[in-house]
Amino acid sequence: MRDKLDQIKKDEEQFKAYLSNNNMVVLAGPGSGKTTVLTMKIMRLLRDEIVSPRGLACVTFSREAVREFKERLFELGLKYRKNVFLGTMHSFCIAEVIEPFAHLFPQYNIPLPINIISEKAKERIFYEVLDKLDQNPDYIKMIHMDKERRLDIPGSSEVKIEVFDIARQVGREYEKLLHAKGFIDYEDIVKYATVLIQKEAYVRSCIEARFPWILIDEYQDLGKPLHEIILTLVANTKIKFFAVGDLDQSIFGFNGAFPEYLVELAENPKFSNVMLKTNYRSNQGIIDASELVLGQKRNYIAATRKDEFAEFDFITCQSEMDDQYKALLDYVLPKYRNKGIPLEEIAIIVGTNNEVAELTELLEGQGIPVYVSKFPFERSDVVRWLEDCACWVLNKSGVYFADLSHFWCGLVQRHINDQYYDEIDRYEKIRLYRILNESRSYKNSSYGWLDYIITRLRLEDLLTNSKRYPDEIKNLSNLVSAAQETAFAKFDLTKLTNLGKPENQITVSNRHRIKGLEFEAVIILDLEDEKF
Repeated sequence: MRDKLDQIKKDEEQFKAYLSNNNMVVLAGPGSGKTTVLTMKIMRLLRDEIVSPRGLACVTFSREAVREFKERLFELGLKYRKNVFLGTMHSFCIAEVIEPFAHLFPQYNIPLPINIISEKAKERIFYEVLDKLDQNPDYIKMIHMDKERRLDIPGSSEVKIEVFDIARQVGREYEKLLHAKGFIDYEDIVKYATVLIQKEAYVRSCIEARFPWILIDEYQDLGKPLHEIILTLVANTKIKFFAVGDLDQSIFGFNGAFPEYLVELAENPKFSNVMLKTNYRSNQGIIDASELVLGQKRNYIAATRKDEFAEFDFITCQSEMDDQYKALLDYVLPKYRNKGIPLEEIAIIVGTNNEVAELTELLEGQGIPVYVSKFPFERSDVVRWLEDCACWVLNKSGVYFADLSHFWCGLVQRHINDQYYDEIDRYEKIRLYRILNESRSYKNSSYGWLDYIITRLRLEDLLTNSKRYPDEIKNLSNLVSAAQETAFAKFDLTKLTNLGKPENQITVSNRHRIKGLEFEAVIILDLEDEKF
């Protein structure tokens, strides 16, 4: 931790953000060390500013970002603490707003207990609504409806986003039918939490008492609901906020996340802001190229690889994707491989999932190993917990057992009716510890280990007809099948702990899944008008 602090002190903007004790927006460009600043700030606040039992909340965009934060904080010595929340926006809304407070305010008609609809059932209701409203499913997609539902939230933000009227109408009719059937979905969770925070002073007071600080990562990706929650809490509580984001990395407008919300927060008179201008990842040529593409000067400066020059190749092809694939195989990949660049340091970016599948088949046909981050199962909360369990089994120093048992006990509590919670916690912690230790005899087979853990913990029995995780039984089945039937089956338990990392493989991805990753050589296909 001392090394990290010395590192931050050398960067004036980083150190200013680290020391700030009031509301702050940090505008952080790529490679600017924002994760280091954020994790170090969490450690400083917990050590110097926040007196237990009060704590802090850190909200970020994706489960992968949550995992990265937990790993970084683990390395800095942070152990599991009940007064620290670290998770996604959805998990914050459930754990800190809906579950503790929804039952106190029946006037908002929040269906309790939480009964989340499965994806297949959601699709059925969506198409039922389209049929009722006589709308063309080729014109109105579910993604359009969900975007409008995220934007269809009243509040104090003055940001104006163009409305897709028909999709908004579909969304309102969908919600009526969804709730009439006794279900909610993940969009509902955030909307209900927003209403409770906006309307109820008691909810705001409880959140303020629990969390004197709330930190938000990737603010540009989190959209209007979170923005309205923050604006409400800023106006009505003494909670302090530390928000990190980058206007240039806002690529989820199709989901309702627009950079204008970050701009509005940065311009709020109750916030100061700082811009991290030093790039610790790329050489100056890459930085200059990014500013050329943006058409705006950000004045980023490279602090590393100063003796290197960026290398750009532009290849014009005439015959659509087939011609581009040929150039890739005949010229581009051989060039990088001849330079000695490891396969895991090469990424190929295409536009669509169909192109990912096409290119993967083509490369594998040429004997080139490919890593695609899209699995035949979802890396859900439960699957990621299993990954962490595998990590603990292989190396106890890599994960805290307290984190594993906290998730497991919470999962059990949500799926049983027994009221003796403390006794259940003690029993389940002991049972989990014993089963994980015994599972070491299966560590040479990912499939064997998964089958043992799922069977001994009776996970399928626990999750059958789950109202919180309606798709998880099918997801676990897909995970086990992948471990038994695919290339996954050839690997020991280490494979399960490295699902998100290529191993002597070229990464092939669409543009949205590649966000936040870094490689030595990046190949972008389909750079055409109307497509990119």
